[in-house]
Amino acid sequence: MLTPHKHTDIKYSIPYISGLIIRELNKSGIVKYDDLKNVIINQVGKEIGDFFEYSLSFLYLINKINYNQPSDTVTI
Repeated sequence: MLTPHKHTDIKYSIPYISGLIIRELNKSGIVKYDDLKNVIINQVGKEIGDFFEYSLSFLYLINKINYNQPSDTVTI
């Protein structure tokens, strides 16, 4: 799903949503999970589906973000 094809809507792609997440975290520093999800949904649309979670997982796996479970926050 990381590779776009002719039917890919770029605003629902993992690289695009990951970029939005990184931009929001650069502005805010530390953001609650639900607040971050609402910001991204407002920018992309309600049809985002599971791509928000996929993008967060992608960023976490490549060690670009950190998740703090007790406070339910995401940081860079």
